[in-house]
Amino acid sequence: MPISEEIQRLILAEGTAMDLAAQAQKEGVRDLRQSGLIKVRGGMTTLEEVISVTNE
Repeated sequence: MPISEEIQRLILAEGTAMDLAAQAQKEGVRDLRQSGLIKVRGGMTTLEEVISVTNE
């Protein structure tokens, strides 16, 4: 994940994982499941594999 100034501020302020995830989403960073689903569409993996390794 790229570390923007806002992400860095959250890290230094001991923000929660939820705070970091929310900021990353605002900045357009894909989470693991989103990245996996793109790979499913591209035929590089299966939906079952993505579901098995991500938990939301």
